[in-house]
Amino acid sequence: MRLSVVLVSLLLGHMTLGSSLHVPTEFSSDVGTSTMMTGSSDDSDEEYGPIEYDDQYNYATLGPSNRTATLMMPGGHDYDRPLPLVVSLHGYSSNGNWGASYLDLFDSVLHNEHLLLYPDGTMNPTALRFWNATPACCNYWDQEVDDVGWLIDMIDEAVSLYGADPDGIVFVGHSNGGFMSHRMACEQGNRIRGIVSFAGSTFDDFDENCAETDHPNILQIHGTFDLVIYYEGGYDHDPWDNEWNYYPGAESTVESWANRSGCDSDYTNMSDLDLDTPAGVNDTDMLEHLNCMEGNRVALWRINEGSHAPAFVEGQFPNTTIPWALSGFTRDSDGDGVRDDEDVFQYNPNEWADSDGDGVGDNSDAFPDDPAEWADSDGDGVGDNSDAFPDDPAEWAD
Repeated sequence: MRLSVVLVSLLLGHMTLGSSLHVPTEFSSDVGTSTMMTGSSDDSDEEYGPIEYDDQYNYATLGPSNRTATLMMPGGHDYDRPLPLVVSLHGYSSNGNWGASYLDLFDSVLHNEHLLLYPDGTMNPTALRFWNATPACCNYWDQEVDDVGWLIDMIDEAVSLYGADPDGIVFVGHSNGGFMSHRMACEQGNRIRGIVSFAGSTFDDFDENCAETDHPNILQIHGTFDLVIYYEGGYDHDPWDNEWNYYPGAESTVESWANRSGCDSDYTNMSDLDLDTPAGVNDTDMLEHLNCMEGNRVALWRINEGSHAPAFVEGQFPNTTIPWALSGFTRDSDGDGVRDDEDVFQYNPNEWADSDGDGVGDNSDAFPDDPAEWADSDGDGVGDNSDAFPDDPAEWAD
């Protein structure tokens, strides 16, 4: 089952952010009781309902003791009723808190109903954090860091202990975090629903260096006036080895994924979008390679005259990218193992099918194939609606 997760990152740690930083003040691995109403196994679906999430957030610490990360959960989250997981990866020199703040991911936890993991990259000898993504960005000191394994282990922990939905894992990454998101899609594509790479890129020589583990949704977002990671592609200097490593441009990156997924070779301009400030101006072209044979989606959102780290319209980035990256994902709202699109009783964990359409789930229906009967109070094999003596197992007709 594919995980659906999201990774987000911020490249420059010294830049001023438009939104305030989120500073967790209380960490707890306990989640409050959900608002799901209790009832007996023969309750109708009306006895149950969706969780009313709130902003009384809960937190948990994931990972090994020598390298941990924070998981944020909306108030009311029930571990038995899973939510998608967004993994936010910051940019070079930044940290998890700044990266998630920049892209409004903390508010998105409640608004878009998901969990959020916002880890820190490794510190290099110059005290700058990085992700070990591709040769072009940004492990300049050739440190031995297994970011792929560490991130996957924390995802597994979030799934097994904190109600993250393994089918809804999305990575969202900015710059170095975008590069890392692409690496995750290459090496762990069977675990990921989709990635959002903002101002990042994939491997040079894609077919050789990007392992084909599956076909997650790929959304590349890039400004045409990015002077750090160029829209057209370019070279990044590795000062340790004194080498220049090439990274593909935004369009080439998306074309590589489209070719692998059997999508249309030419993109379709789907619409335009207002991502960058000032608000009220549609500055972003939504270009997509349609008809992917693998069933996934591959797209480029081109921010015309957009910079490397624009000031986004408040809430616009997560509210558009996360639902897109989760394309093809369906919730299991009651945690019974049956997805909502196939569950007749979406909020009742005790029922999921109603073969005779009488409104009583098969698990509680004494006559699951008879729409006129559902109960047999005296156990005589005659349904109560037809039994003249529904409480007398020795009689049923008069």
